[in-house]
Amino acid sequence: MSSVADPGELYLSLMKECLTNRIYGDVELRPVASRSRWKRWVIAAFESRGLRVLRPEPVKDDARLEGREWLPSAHTMIGMRRLDNLQQCIESVLSNEVPGDLVEAGVWRGGSGIFMRAVLKAHGSEDRRVWLADSFQGLPPPNPDQYPADAGDIHHTVPELAVTLEEVKANFARYDLLDDRVRFLPGWFRDTLPQAPIDRLAVI
Repeated sequence: MSSVADPGELYLSLMKECLTNRIYGDVELRPVASRSRWKRWVIAAFESRGLRVLRPEPVKDDARLEGREWLPSAHTMIGMRRLDNLQQCIESVLSNEVPGDLVEAGVWRGGSGIFMRAVLKAHGSEDRRVWLADSFQGLPPPNPDQYPADAGDIHHTVPELAVTLEEVKANFARYDLLDDRVRFLPGWFRDTLPQAPIDRLAVI
């Protein structure tokens, strides 16, 4: 007689496959970019009509496992293995009854926070909050005077990293996980985290 799989574990396994977009195979559709003036004109003409020019691009599975790429259709960039680790951390907190909420600082499209809420829900834990801290407008410019190692960093110019609060909330809603246990802290960390109304944290 075969053993019956735990429904909660099946749910979380499926969540990880969906959040990394691993469930849909090894091809991603990426926007076409070009330095050619006439190609840019063609792309702009399509976009002015509400259309996007995309190209299929193979994705190696280890990129999704390790979280080494910002996949266009994924809701998280951290990869399967770090999602596994996140699950282990949360389940350890629950099994050892460590008090406190969960927080993610820098949420991108919300995938890790979505998974945090999913783990809590799968285990019937409704007394903890998931806090999401982000500017929801991308990264701040580097401050090389204070942090010399950041000199020349250009991540603040990358539009793919600027995901709005509305988009993140919509992603939570897609998984039916946008509820009163999910709280948002919009703004720069230096302004929001010191003033956050959080009593205790168990997972950061």
